[in-house]
Amino acid sequence: MTVYRKISLLMLAVFLVIYLFGALLYTQQSRHDVQRELDGVAGLALSLQSPVSLPETVVGSMRHLTPAGDAGADSSGEVPAWFFALVAGESSRPVVNGWQVDPADEVEEIWEGFLLISGAYAIGMCVCFLALFLMVQRGMRTLTSLSEAMGAVSSGQLTSRLPRQGEQELDSLVCRFNAMAGALESEQQTVSRLLNELLQLQDREREHIARVLHDDLGQYLTGIRAQARSLLYDPDLSDRQKQQARDLAEHCETVQKHFRHLLQDLHPLVMEQLGLGSAIRHLTEQWQQLSGLECRLAMDDRLPDFTGEQQTHLYRFLQEALNNVSRHANASCAMLAVARNNNELSIEVRDDGVGNDQLPDNAGLGVRSMCERAKCLGGEVKFLSRMGEGTRVRLAVPLARLYPNPGGAL
Repeated sequence: MTVYRKISLLMLAVFLVIYLFGALLYTQQSRHDVQRELDGVAGLALSLQSPVSLPETVVGSMRHLTPAGDAGADSSGEVPAWFFALVAGESSRPVVNGWQVDPADEVEEIWEGFLLISGAYAIGMCVCFLALFLMVQRGMRTLTSLSEAMGAVSSGQLTSRLPRQGEQELDSLVCRFNAMAGALESEQQTVSRLLNELLQLQDREREHIARVLHDDLGQYLTGIRAQARSLLYDPDLSDRQKQQARDLAEHCETVQKHFRHLLQDLHPLVMEQLGLGSAIRHLTEQWQQLSGLECRLAMDDRLPDFTGEQQTHLYRFLQEALNNVSRHANASCAMLAVARNNNELSIEVRDDGVGNDQLPDNAGLGVRSMCERAKCLGGEVKFLSRMGEGTRVRLAVPLARLYPNPGGAL
């Protein structure tokens, strides 16, 4: 039951109780008034002559007095019988000097007054209900707006705010909500900033580790492999020792191959040398080799001129999306599309795997990092997945946010 109905029923019950109590007092007072009036009229009848000796015009103009035994007299008129019995049922009606004391006129006046008071009471009650309806509607509009704003906040729209209200109680509630939404927005900005800094720190650490491994360990492996191959031309070594040197060189080559994959995963040097487009192509090729799955690439050559940090975020986003396909999708093929249109960079990663009805609600750390990298790019990511129908990951990056000046993009 709504609040308005509850309040209306309560007020209706209060009004009915007050009306019944007032009607009871009114009828009790009316009984005393009728009896006093009849007592006064009985005294008047003693001073009058018998009705048979008076003209008919005089007899007809008498109030509360009728000739005794007049069968045509109507004792109630237009007054309901129940009201007449309630007000004048027990009043004494003596016959004095040929006159019958009759309370009909007095009861009729009381009935008219009762109807007038009841009508005024009904009008007042209707006005009260109308005022209640308007006030409740005004309050409900505020509560409805508050409910919608809370729903928006729960869905992540922390910029929702409500206007100030004229009523003190509603205004206090609105102010508290706005303060809560502001605090949540501030906390979200802080968390996003910290996550962004964490991702940047992670990328810098990866780059540092990759450079250290490439400059130190990579050089050692290259030297060991070169020395092993040089032993093949040493005439003092036996065939068995030369075969061991050959095996050592092959092992070094295998280690270097995995080492290059590791360095590419830690930090894509090809992106620094050849740009984002070449890094994406190299990523798909490497992913196909490691996962054994097919990856169909459709890429627009008109890629924006991202900064180094933005390129890293986009590259890591695609890397995580493809890794999720190989780890969780149980797919046989993946499609990667990168296109630029209408001042927006659109990216879609799709697979033909098993799908997941609860994505991204039950997402792990990888999907969350993808969402944060999308925020760092100023874009929006959507996960479309259904059991048995595969998964689609769509990222839309508005270039206007990255380049407020239209000449800032290629």
